[in-house]
Amino acid sequence: MQAKRLFLVGSLAAAIIAAGCGAPEYEYVKNSDERTYFKVPSSWRKVDQNALNVWAADADPQSQLGKLRQQLMWNVAYDASGSPSATHVYGLLPTPDPIAWAKVEQLAPVQSNRISFDALRNVVLPVTEDLREATTQAGSMLSGFELLHDEVLTPSEGLHGVRVVYNYDLLGIVHTFDLTALVNNDATRLYLLFVRCSARCYTERADELNSVVTSFTVRS
Repeated sequence: MQAKRLFLVGSLAAAIIAAGCGAPEYEYVKNSDERTYFKVPSSWRKVDQNALNVWAADADPQSQLGKLRQQLMWNVAYDASGSPSATHVYGLLPTPDPIAWAKVEQLAPVQSNRISFDALRNVVLPVTEDLREATTQAGSMLSGFELLHDEVLTPSEGLHGVRVVYNYDLLGIVHTFDLTALVNNDATRLYLLFVRCSARCYTERADELNSVVTSFTVRS
């Protein structure tokens, strides 16, 4: 009986240890130099960094402009798709699986002088009415805009910005975009987290995606 009891206790302890050694639920992403942090589900996969850099810099990474943009910018993206791609970040094709893109960028004086709450709202896609009208007149493919949430943020004494959530219709499929954009007080640093997927995905995975968005932290 004593041997059986010891066996059961040992089996229980082994099970507890095994459970504790399982894969973590989240992966924590950080840029220590910029004191920026967020988390994504551990099942999401990192987007190829070279492809992301080419897209984010909007220039050949071997060109002088590309090299300069990379010096002034840190960015990383994670994709829940089985085939992660930089085009899922900002492309105008449907993305049924969520993706999260974070960026920290050093702003030039000309950029700093133009920073406003509306500029932050429009930093990825047109959100304000005047910019949406301008892009429509220029032949933009975007349509079906719906504003879902618009909030001014002051997460710390040295930061301010916005969180804006909105829909666009992409090829007949409504997509939800969740943007958090912050700047420091002198507008020399832009901190951005951009989460997107289809509206259906955003609704069905609301708790998971909100956990990603609200984990975004910048230590001023």
